[in-house]
Amino acid sequence: EHSIAVLFPGQGTQRVGMAAWLLKISTGRSLFDMASNLLGYSLADLCTQGPQEKLDAPLFSQTAIYVCSLVAIEVAKREIPELLQHVKTAAGFDLGEYSALAYGGAFSFEDGLKLVKARADAIYAAARSQSVRGGMAFISGITDDILQSCLDQAAEACESGRAFIASYIFHKGRTCSGDLEVLVKTCDLALAAGANDAKMLNASGPLHSPYMEGMESKLAQVLNEVHIQMPSISVYSNVTGKVYTSVEEIRKLLLRQLLEPVRWEQSMSDLIAGGHSRYIEPGPGKQLKAMLRRISPSAWSTMITLEERCCERDKLYV
Repeated sequence: EHSIAVLFPGQGTQRVGMAAWLLKISTGRSLFDMASNLLGYSLADLCTQGPQEKLDAPLFSQTAIYVCSLVAIEVAKREIPELLQHVKTAAGFDLGEYSALAYGGAFSFEDGLKLVKARADAIYAAARSQSVRGGMAFISGITDDILQSCLDQAAEACESGRAFIASYIFHKGRTCSGDLEVLVKTCDLALAAGANDAKMLNASGPLHSPYMEGMESKLAQVLNEVHIQMPSISVYSNVTGKVYTSVEEIRKLLLRQLLEPVRWEQSMSDLIAGGHSRYIEPGPGKQLKAMLRRISPSAWSTMITLEERCCERDKLYV
């Protein structure tokens, strides 16, 4: 029996032009119009014309990626419906967790967009906070114990501020989040300790760290207002790396996700152990396909992206 898993990407996959193929379909245009009415600006224009600098800002990139991912699913349902007939599981990296829950029916497209906007507002507030100059870094090639030692030494050397592991991407591949000065020092220490790579990322603030404490009130309010139900398929939590088991857990863990690391490697290991025959990435981009190759080459070999599959079928029309 076929068992398909759909994997939704997170922030960082946005690019000007990413919605061009989606807007060729009337269903895609309708969903973009719905999103634009809710947001108060033309999301289609932003995704097709940019500028890239504006699209990269969290206030815009997160809503854009959420909408593009779910519109890609709707386009695929119409163009290649057989591809999504046996979906049993969904997961999303970071922001993509909201897309996965919406796809699974935990909440509506519109309510998911409201949640993503509230989440983006929280990240924007953290980036503008005077309490810390926050950022994020990517470090690979050393164990978690060695990385934690580098984080601790950097904090001690800088005398103020902290940094934390923010996401477990693949084996010995991590992002860290926190005080900017501490992160720069951590990168230096990590390279000296044998890291293959250690670099600062173009991030807007200390996401997935305790520095987000107090910034999540708007998201909490919207989480309490929207209707949430158990999804019709298994959906993974970033916080636990396991499948959600209750509506109350969804509300609690989406809020905690702002403050705690993304356990993507753990989620994928558990998901792959479930024996899925194919993995689908709606896009935009191929962020998760690249990550999956580092987690499980055999699972990676079965993964497809919707943009490639839809466009190669040459069935898109106005």
